[in-house]
Amino acid sequence: MIRNLKMLAFMAILVITACKKNELITSQPESSKAGAAVMATTNVSAMAVTATYYIDAVNGKDSFDGKSPATAWRTITKVNQTTFQPGNVILFKCGQSWTNRLHPLGSGTNGSPIVIGRYGDTTLRAPLIQGGGNNTSTIYLYNQAYWEINDIEVTNFSSTEEGQTLDAWESNNQSYYANGNLPDRLDNSSNHSMRLGILIQAQDKGSVNHIYLRNVLVHGVNGKLDATDDTKYNGGIYFNITGTSTPTYFNDILIDRCTVRDVDRTGLFFGSTWKDRTLTDPGNWQPSLGVIVRNSYFTRSGANALIIRVTDHALIERNLFDHCAIKGSGNAAFAFSSDYAKFQYNECRYTKANKGDDDAGGLDADFYCKNTIIQYNYLHNNDFGLLITGGGFATSFNDGTQVKFNIIEKDGTVQQHDGHAFMMRISGSATNTLIYNNVIDIGPSQTGVALTWQKSWNGKTPSNTTYYNNIYDNGGTGSTFEISQGSNTKFDYNAFYRNAAARQPTQVHPINGDVKFVNPGSGNPAGFKLKAGSVALGAGVIIPNSGAKDYFGNPISPTSAPNVGAYNGKGL
Repeated sequence: MIRNLKMLAFMAILVITACKKNELITSQPESSKAGAAVMATTNVSAMAVTATYYIDAVNGKDSFDGKSPATAWRTITKVNQTTFQPGNVILFKCGQSWTNRLHPLGSGTNGSPIVIGRYGDTTLRAPLIQGGGNNTSTIYLYNQAYWEINDIEVTNFSSTEEGQTLDAWESNNQSYYANGNLPDRLDNSSNHSMRLGILIQAQDKGSVNHIYLRNVLVHGVNGKLDATDDTKYNGGIYFNITGTSTPTYFNDILIDRCTVRDVDRTGLFFGSTWKDRTLTDPGNWQPSLGVIVRNSYFTRSGANALIIRVTDHALIERNLFDHCAIKGSGNAAFAFSSDYAKFQYNECRYTKANKGDDDAGGLDADFYCKNTIIQYNYLHNNDFGLLITGGGFATSFNDGTQVKFNIIEKDGTVQQHDGHAFMMRISGSATNTLIYNNVIDIGPSQTGVALTWQKSWNGKTPSNTTYYNNIYDNGGTGSTFEISQGSNTKFDYNAFYRNAAARQPTQVHPINGDVKFVNPGSGNPAGFKLKAGSVALGAGVIIPNSGAKDYFGNPISPTSAPNVGAYNGKGL
């Protein structure tokens, strides 16, 4: 009997460790009722299983030992009363739901995390944990390390505050906000509570290691969304560091193939009290390490979908940001007070502007950041453009940002409240920004858009901004270059294609003639490859340490002149 139970536990682990090839999510998942279509199984770290616990909301009993499907526990209350040990696995039955805050106790160890997953018929809906709107968060970990959460669905919705059902609320998010044209900003949620789907919290703990979320769906969180900055700290998933006595940080954080949708205000975000520094003084800055957000899908966030704060070498890759910031000001994703944050292979589309918004672009290298890398991304049809800002405050800065090998198509579709529409904005005290080998494409229906706009913030302006090897494909009318603000701005080896723009910079090495894109403006990045005979072939300047490849994976020689634009292959 004991041997059979061990085999059953081993088989359960196989259910939650089936591997699927990593790939960019390119379409919206099925509705939350679609079960297995919402959740795909992924790897769980190799580990020795010490015990497996089953939770069955229909046939389980809390008086059972929980160690087999036949003797499963019934409630989350029972789970919360248990201190789990390294190598323990907690499995919720597919097709069932629970309403309570899940706060299991204990920590794993290196190589033996504690794992939450699912069991049973995976064609059914993934296990659903509901906060019911009465809990600050639906899932909560506090100063706990080595946890992995996989293959579950999470909501935290108050129908009382909203005056409608979850399904109706999410439908309204789609029909009115995501598909609307400049709807009024939602400032009527002041009576709402601040709430979250998942809260991972650490306080005065030092290093808090190894928190993995895989194939988790978080949605239906109707938190507070108004004009105050504090409302940024509620929404979908929050990694929060507090305390003032012991420098504390997360180490080894993975968000992989998750979906965060229909949450107010923010999708996935980080925060820390160990964040204060200047450009030259490290202050109390203690960054989180090993933060990876990949292969995930963000849509219909009330404002920002992703905020990376106080990290070192965070990696944000192969994510889809679609119709974000539908109710309040926010770029889809940004880094703040972080070093070497790398955004790559992401697609950002249809970020929404609301009346009076300042932010509604795809990606943003925000202030207190150093050496941000934005590369190989496809940004298109966002109401505002890409943003790099050093802030306008006495100690704010943004130093060493690089924007390279991106395709930016038909951004800047809406004017800001001050009358500006833009594809790219560099503002405040941003220093040493390097922008090269990008394609910036304005469509024929766009009018009065700035291809790039250097903007003053409280009298602070960008300095040492360099633009090399870019193709400015201006198919619109009334387009401009707004670069009078700032010092030591360098423009060279760029191709200005199709229509002339006002205040177009003079270059020492102009690239004139037919760029010969394959199929520009088609909504496919491959349309910005180059035909044979293009004036952009081999016309660029070598950028030291620019990287080994272009947007499409073609190699870049460290000694031969590159193409201008995001494509470095041969003419087609």
